[in-house]
Amino acid sequence: MQHGCVLSEVLRAPGPTHSVFDVLAAATVLFSPGPRMAMLGFAGGGMMAPLRKLGGEQAVEAVDLDADGFGVYQEVVGAWGGELAFAEADAVTWLRRQGKRFDVIVEDLSVPVGKDVVKPGVSWDVLPGLMAKRVRSEGVIISNLLPTPGLSMKELERRCQVLEPAVVMELDRFHNRILIQGAGLGSAREVGKSLRSGLTELRSRLADEVTVRSLGG
Repeated sequence: MQHGCVLSEVLRAPGPTHSVFDVLAAATVLFSPGPRMAMLGFAGGGMMAPLRKLGGEQAVEAVDLDADGFGVYQEVVGAWGGELAFAEADAVTWLRRQGKRFDVIVEDLSVPVGKDVVKPGVSWDVLPGLMAKRVRSEGVIISNLLPTPGLSMKELERRCQVLEPAVVMELDRFHNRILIQGAGLGSAREVGKSLRSGLTELRSRLADEVTVRSLGG
């Protein structure tokens, strides 16, 4: 927890968290065409339980400035966690050093500001272009967007979009918006139908709370 916000929810077995982590996991499984995954912002690996429950077998390469959450993850999660490599580092520096491209990049960075948790500046001014260079041509980028002082959510969406097509997913009970972008996504209607089906399979309570629109639409 940080300022009342859940940064990560570590489960002892694969399953739903009934939070935004379910959406990140479902989008990864549904729209990632290959096995290599980068996770920018790991905390305690909140999306790992729903990812593995949905059959996601991606080899996860995770990075975070704080290794405390990873320590908790190691204590709680057993062999079901699958292949995961963790680096305690700055996400921008780490991603720049990667030689091979990823099939999916999940950007879930946040920083504390006052009594809230917001997106760091790199999420909209450095990382979008860098992620576009580090994801395969048929790959996807999934970003967890948070309300951030000085930027409207519409502006944050616009600055983070670097690929087409792109859709934005909103949830009834959360302020977060999930930006999904990359080749082969299909229409917002198709993406929404797929996400609802994936969340239903996961038995996540968010299955009926998903609204998806084309970016800018």
